[in-house]
Amino acid sequence: MRWRCLGIALAGLALMLTATPIQAEDTRVEVLQRQLAERDKVMLELLRRVETLEKQIGVPRAVRDSAEASKSVAVNKTASAPGSVIVTERMAERALERSLSREGALLLPTGVLEVEPSLTFTRQEDATSRFVTSGGLIVAGETEINANRFSADLGLRLGLPWDAQLELGLPYRRAEVETVTNVGFAPITTSGSSGGGLGDLRIGLAKSLLREGLWRPDLVGRFTWNTASGENRDNGVSLGGGFHELQASLTAIKRQDPVVFIAGLSYQHSLEKNQITPGPVIATNLGAAIALSPETSLRFSLSGAYQGETELFGSDVDGSDQVIGSFIIGSSTLLAPGVLLNGTLAFGLTDDADDMSILFSLPIRFNTPLF
Repeated sequence: MRWRCLGIALAGLALMLTATPIQAEDTRVEVLQRQLAERDKVMLELLRRVETLEKQIGVPRAVRDSAEASKSVAVNKTASAPGSVIVTERMAERALERSLSREGALLLPTGVLEVEPSLTFTRQEDATSRFVTSGGLIVAGETEINANRFSADLGLRLGLPWDAQLELGLPYRRAEVETVTNVGFAPITTSGSSGGGLGDLRIGLAKSLLREGLWRPDLVGRFTWNTASGENRDNGVSLGGGFHELQASLTAIKRQDPVVFIAGLSYQHSLEKNQITPGPVIATNLGAAIALSPETSLRFSLSGAYQGETELFGSDVDGSDQVIGSFIIGSSTLLAPGVLLNGTLAFGLTDDADDMSILFSLPIRFNTPLF
């Protein structure tokens, strides 16, 4: 009997000792559950506030679900690649990516349309020493030809399936040319003329050839046909163009965020018209673009081109070849969702290049796919 009572007492004591930790554990679980519920409530409130702010400033959510996050407009780099970056739909709206699309280094997604009106002013001054007649005497003089050229261009880009892109462009050109003959530092004759007209329609097709990897760059190939549909002369003033021109080009980019290196190479062949065949053109450029912020980017580049001698009636015209070099500074900034303001300033580095060129453009992207 004594041993039975002792066993019952020990069993009761064991139950009391084990009940206390279980009750304490239950209490801790309830506290953690309450804390998690409070945290979830705070997170939902923060998300609601973020959505309200985004609606007020007109900025879409970068990623709404995993399906949208999987859509990208550029290759997803491996984690080991230097400057590894994944370009999502939100990043595609950054000024840097928009600038690369404008430069032809990135192509638009399928069905996306971009329209780009632009204005360009170009100044060129040439001086040639020659003998002139002044006061009945033949003296050494100089002839200056000063040209101001204006161009209003409307460009269109449309993303196609299979990583391709259709490109169209139509310019309106106007030129004002002044000719001044100087003897010493005094002008003795001055004349001027001006003219304008529609330029040649451009039709192009671009295709992504390589996707960026650890060492290889993004590579875009492009074929462009400048049709001889426009006016090349008005009121005795040359407006340029007027020849069928076929151009093939390659554009490569390599990222090292926030910097993108850009390189290009092109070859242009002109077809004969009225016994005149402009020389072939080989051109190259090398530059870099940097994102100053998601809304603003800056770029620098050097471009060079060599044009062979013009052929007239089957014979080359001596001295008609040209070497053209320019230094280019550009900047882009986002004005609104889908609207980019771009500005470019170019300085001529060789005698054959334009002395100065200023361009402003306003690429407008319609992100709703047409198909």
